[in-house]
Amino acid sequence: MINLPFRRADYYSVAVQTGAIAAGAAANSEIFQFRWDNANYMAAITEVSLTGVIATTAFAAGAITFKMTISRAFTVDGSGGTALVFGGDSNVDNAALRTTFADSRSDDFRIATTAALTAGTQALEANDIGQITTHSSGGTEAATPIIGSIYLPTTTLFKADQTTGHYPLVLAADEGFVVRATVPATGVWIAGLLVRWAEVDTTFI
Repeated sequence: MINLPFRRADYYSVAVQTGAIAAGAAANSEIFQFRWDNANYMAAITEVSLTGVIATTAFAAGAITFKMTISRAFTVDGSGGTALVFGGDSNVDNAALRTTFADSRSDDFRIATTAALTAGTQALEANDIGQITTHSSGGTEAATPIIGSIYLPTTTLFKADQTTGHYPLVLAADEGFVVRATVPATGVWIAGLLVRWAEVDTTFI
């Protein structure tokens, strides 16, 4: 028997990557947005991972930070980048982890392309729920400025391990989360992300 955290839920997983984000991106640039807007279902986020970051043009020396932040009162979608589309074809269970699961009831999931996303209408919490900080060895004092992998291994920004009693991030209508990046100047870079979630009928919660 499969031991699932939610007995009456549909489960999904999606892996996406940004385009080549141009040099000079502002601090706390939003590169991924997950907005939930369904009053009959809740979205239970079980994992958000950074699957890799590469630089196609060297960064100046400095810190590189990626963080995940909960968004409340997320009433208007952001803009820019590429919106993820699930379903729409009865022959395709897009991102669903079982063919009997419905197409995702998502409102707007969005990934940056060549520039940061526009924030939309939302209230970000003051404290992040996940973060990774690394660095660039590029710059005038570096023997070899970084080109290529900055942080190669998969890095978990958030994970609800049900076996140890961790609670998922449960989103009601007009709630969500964003992933933001702060990087040094001059670099052009690409980031990959993995998101796993369940969609739970509020009737059974």
